[in-house]
Amino acid sequence: MSDSRLFLIDSYGFIFRAFHARARSGAPPMRNSAGISTEAVYIFHNMVRKLIQQYRPEYLAAVFESAGPTLREQEFASYKANRTETPEDLLAQIPLIRRTLEALRIPILEFPGYEADDVIGTLATRFELPVVIVSSDKDMLQLVNDRVRMLNPMKDYTLYDREQVKAFLGVYPEQVVDLLALKGDAVDNIPGAPGIGDKGAQQLIERFGSLNTALERAAEVERKSYRESLQNHREQIELSRRLATITIDVPIEVPLDSLAVQAPDLDALRAI
Repeated sequence: MSDSRLFLIDSYGFIFRAFHARARSGAPPMRNSAGISTEAVYIFHNMVRKLIQQYRPEYLAAVFESAGPTLREQEFASYKANRTETPEDLLAQIPLIRRTLEALRIPILEFPGYEADDVIGTLATRFELPVVIVSSDKDMLQLVNDRVRMLNPMKDYTLYDREQVKAFLGVYPEQVVDLLALKGDAVDNIPGAPGIGDKGAQQLIERFGSLNTALERAAEVERKSYRESLQNHREQIELSRRLATITIDVPIEVPLDSLAVQAPDLDALRAI
């Protein structure tokens, strides 16, 4: 295995953190001469520069959500339906953030019909080198293995390996999807199994080892509410598992060499 490392930034996670960090600080809003908010651009840029300076990645890409409905939304119309609208002040800054990434010469990746998670999962699986996923999305922890880690900027840049995933979620990376299928995910509006929350899902996965085994042996579950949920809501649970599973076969063509870190375009950065 190569000693080079590929860092994949979950861009919207970084952008939202940058936007809300300024709001939490209580500082007055930052605007340019045209009256456009710039705090998310400024903080996002600083976060990316800090990442590069501190971790010295050999390869780097910023991954974005694609425009239009995703495959998950086509299967389940209510997927992510309860998310709040992106603030107008932030929407206006996203083109500037993309320009900033271009000036930093960091490739921007996205693919129609797929979420950023899927593009990240595909590239993390495709390239045979150490990968660091930069994200605060716990769904990404299903991708962690002996070659892939997740760096969470929301938790003081904690780097998750297999054992840290177990300590954080109570299950190993290969069980994360099964956990989410049972407990659901309010952020993404994944329904899960009615009546089985976080603790119950962990207990069932710990006892049976996998969702398939839990469903097959549901009659052995002593707690009535858990047993009946497994028996009566199998279709919903299996839908939840599909929604929670990150795709690793997005047909995106990205040569590894195109992701090599380059010196920034200083003139373009000054213009921004």
